[in-house]
Amino acid sequence: MKITSMLLAFILLSSIVGTAFAEANNESTDLAKTFGSVTVQELQDNIPLEITPNVADNPIDEISIIIDSLLAIGKKLWPIVQAGRPVINDKLIPVVSIIPRTDDKGAVLYQMSNWSVPRVKRYRVSFKNSYGSEVVGFTYTVYFQYNGSFAGVGKYVTSLKVEASEIYTSWGFNFDAVSELINIANVGSKDEPVASGILQVAYTVKGFLNEVRRSESFYVDGNGNIQLLNN
Repeated sequence: MKITSMLLAFILLSSIVGTAFAEANNESTDLAKTFGSVTVQELQDNIPLEITPNVADNPIDEISIIIDSLLAIGKKLWPIVQAGRPVINDKLIPVVSIIPRTDDKGAVLYQMSNWSVPRVKRYRVSFKNSYGSEVVGFTYTVYFQYNGSFAGVGKYVTSLKVEASEIYTSWGFNFDAVSELINIANVGSKDEPVASGILQVAYTVKGFLNEVRRSESFYVDGNGNIQLLNN
């Protein structure tokens, strides 16, 4: 009788554990199969930062793009999140400057003046599952300074960068993000140039069974304009 009771208890316990494991496994599979929604929301608590342009932050010898009278220096493509963690290289976040094209690209930044305080835009990206729970989320911030002139002429851009923060990933998901300077252009005149650039933030979320890729593009210029081009 005692053996029979112990056997029944063992069978019941095994059934409960097996059911719980199956439910947990099914929930993980459901999360990996589909995303119920993906939202990108601009955050309104943006406070301009008092930052002086730091020429040393720019890899002067690394030319990203050359178009007519403009030169973009700095990394064209850089990771901002890898495996769910923010990427910081040597405690500096890579920045890009869009400046006049001259024979001495190293000295031109030192000769520029009238830079503005930074413009700052923050966005929160949230991936939710079909149950409405967030499975991947992160905040990224776009910074840049504008209005810089060379010999009293033009309006240029410096310290253009993207920084990731407040990153959240559920178990079973992998998250990576990169930032890339896509293009530059003079949206002013030949005599009064206004530098502009298009910056893209692209990110990938991988689950057990699927992969989702998304991106947002931003337009910035030497007048201080910043515009989200797609969402």
